[in-house]
Order: sequence, then C-alpha cells, then structure tokens
Amino acid sequence: MALRNRKKRKMNYTELLSAEMQQTLADAGYETPTPIQAQSLDTLLSGRDLVGIAQTGTGKTAAFAVPIIEKINPDNRKPQALILCPTRELALQTTAVFKKLSSHKKMRTVSIYGGQSPNVQIQALRGGAQVVVGTPGRVKDLIGQNALKLSNIRYVVLDEADEMLDFGFLPDIKWILSTIPDERQMMLFSATMSKEISAIAKGYLKTPATVEVGERNEPTKTVRQMSIHTAEAGKITTVNFLMKETDPRLTLIFCNTRHRVKSVTKKLNAGGLASACLHGDLSQNQRNKIMRDFRAGVTPVLVATDVAARGIDVDNIDLVINYDVPDKPEYYVHRIGRTGRAGHSGFAATLVSEQDVPRLRTIKRQYNVLTN
Repeated sequence: MALRNRKKRKMNYTELLSAEMQQTLADAGYETPTPIQAQSLDTLLSGRDLVGIAQTGTGKTAAFAVPIIEKINPDNRKPQALILCPTRELALQTTAVFKKLSSHKKMRTVSIYGGQSPNVQIQALRGGAQVVVGTPGRVKDLIGQNALKLSNIRYVVLDEADEMLDFGFLPDIKWILSTIPDERQMMLFSATMSKEISAIAKGYLKTPATVEVGERNEPTKTVRQMSIHTAEAGKITTVNFLMKETDPRLTLIFCNTRHRVKSVTKKLNAGGLASACLHGDLSQNQRNKIMRDFRAGVTPVLVATDVAARGIDVDNIDLVINYDVPDKPEYYVHRIGRTGRAGHSGFAATLVSEQDVPRLRTIKRQYNVLTN
C-alpha cells in the first residue's frame, strides 16, 4: 500500500525504511505490509502520536515495533521504549517480535511480568536494554524498587489498551506515565474504541493520528458466525459434532469461569478429544507448556477463560466455540478475533442455552450479528 511522505510524494512501504530493516523484514518473511502497518508507518516514523484501532492478528505488533527499532539509539543502553501489555503471554510474544525484527541492530529487549521472579528480570535490566516490554503491575513494582528507570524513555506503547482497562490496570498505567518525560511519542492500540479508551487518548496523546482497520467495535468480517440453541446438558455433544463437521486444525473454546473450564476440559478428554485448559491458577511454566503443545497441535483443543486467553497469538485457529455466551458484549469481539486472522477465514460458534438468551440478545443488539 502506498504512503505519503512529508514531501507529498507517494512512497513504497519499504522505501521509508533503512536498508538493514528492509533485509531483516525480508529474512523474517514479511512480504507485504498489512493495512495497519502500511497506514501507520509514515506517521510513527515522523514522531507523531497514534491511535490504532485493529483486531488481534492484524499485524499491529510489527506496526509499532518496526518504527521504534528504526529510531532506537543502540549506543544508549538505557531503556528508550516501553511497551505495556495486559498479559505475560502477550509481553513474551511482543518481546519475540522485537528481537526478531532487531536482529540487524545491536540492541536488547527485555520482558518483565508477574509469575516470574523479579530478581531474574532485575538482573536482565542491569545488563542494559533499549526496549522494555511488560505488564503494568510488574513495571510499576520495578520502578518502585528503583530497578527500572524511565528517564530516557522516548517511545511508549499501550498495547491492547481495552483489555488492560478490563483488567483494572488504569491506575497503574497513569502512575507509570507520570514517571516518564513529557517529551515522548505515544502509541495506543485497541481492538475496540470505548469512552474510556477515548479518554486515555485525549488525556495522554498529543494531537494523535488515528488509523482504523475494519469497522469499529465490530467483529471481524473474515469470521463466519453462528449461534446454536441447545440444552445445557447437550453442549458437550454439540462441541463434538462441530469438531467432526469442521475438522479444524486448532480449536479454542471459551467458558465464563475457571470451574467451567476445568469441567469442560475433563469431559472432552473423557470423550477422547485431546484437550487442555488455560486459567489463572496455572504457573508460567505450565502455561508455556500448554501453549507449546497447542501451537504444535499435540493438544489441538484449548479451553480457556477470557482472562487467561488474553494475549494468545496463534494464527491457525480455525474454530472458536463460545461454550458460554460471554458476560460482556465486547468479550465476544475479543473471542472470535482469535480466528479468521491475517486475512484467513474462520468459524465461530456460540452455544446458547435458555439461561444464555438474555446475554445473546445484548450481543445481537450491539453488533448486529448472530441473526440465525
């Protein structure tokens, strides 16, 4: 996609980048920029603040990673960029993207998050790092311990800001931003645009550009959606039917509670369907193993709560099943956004028992979906 440079001449995406970055992108398999990447690069390279509205899986991590890496000073080993994420999973994935796309440059990226000893992360920071990726709670803790100093920060990213707000991280985010110099470039990315997100943008970003990919607050158009009315006792049978009919590579099943996740996983395994569950009671090592097995197809079915699934970044999920209709309408958007990614098609089925009907009506009204 063509972009305007500041001389008004249209330039190819790669023309805006250094030769080293162009080669790194080619080596990493980045052939054509996604819409969010193409539409935001010129703005971010120019130093302007940006609000990006895009679903998960649209390439938004690379959209902010590439311009940040281009502008990082490798001779300064102090943190220059801070990326805040809602979950440790997303923090680790974002760190991996930064490392991959900065292989041509002498710079370090460190991730800090809960669930791992802070001493390990403090030691990593002492070794020097130009980019810090972390969850708000742990970032605040390490700032408080004087282990993380942000006086040299020039670039700040609030990634999946809507989910960070759902987690109650807003006070921590405000506190963290108060410790960073005012002369900074701010980037905010969110799948939805709520009043709360608008308030953050207005309060902390300076005359930001807005890049919007897809319809605001609407489910992705690449996902075929269906609601299936069934008795509560018949939901497991319906899941098995869907699996046989669609033959998905990977399946992600959402439940509203941890207890429900564990119960559904147990029933699926008892029926011969290799399944694993993802919830907040797991250690980081357990979570890592479950995600490795899921990505590899060793365990092709993953059952998760909304909270535990935050930050999951797996491209070949063909089927999403809402075993329970979500409590919040916006969770529906987040859930089905796990399939139909990067331009591929996906299928999302919502199982609806009698007790789910009121929540289903709310989703239908808000998003004009599931009309079958």
